[in-house]
Amino acid sequence: MSRNCTICAHSQRPEINAALISNEPIRKIAARLAISPSALQRHKATHLPATLVKAVAAAEEVEASTLLERLTTLHRETVEILKEARADGSKALALQAIARAEKQLELEGRLLGELNDAPSVNIVMSPEWIAIRTAIYWALQPYPDAWRAVAGALKNAGA
Repeated sequence: MSRNCTICAHSQRPEINAALISNEPIRKIAARLAISPSALQRHKATHLPATLVKAVAAAEEVEASTLLERLTTLHRETVEILKEARADGSKALALQAIARAEKQLELEGRLLGELNDAPSVNIVMSPEWIAIRTAIYWALQPYPDAWRAVAGALKNAGA
């Protein structure tokens, strides 16, 4: 015989569900409402309405598209200001509008995933790799067959 879910029977179930869906830490919810963390975990895994989870995901998607739409509207307005500034000969205002448009384009690129801000490292030019490569070269000098095999493998690996 299975136990009844204490969270489903709890008077604050809607608040608990909202906290779980918003990924509030289970320990924090448990402490605030004097509920067992294991009961919260079981409830989240087995009883949290799937439609509620889907609704939150859909709301986040709508919010993102709304943000992009608002950004697009701002960009159009910025372009109009730029056109007016050029027509009026206001170079300072035109430069400000260009700077604002650049920021908007950068934000749009991030929202759409077209810009990657992750740092990239060129390991081939790093001092550490050069030192390792040199050490391998000198260690394999007495073994020409091994040297050729390692050189070929490094060449194939693009190093």
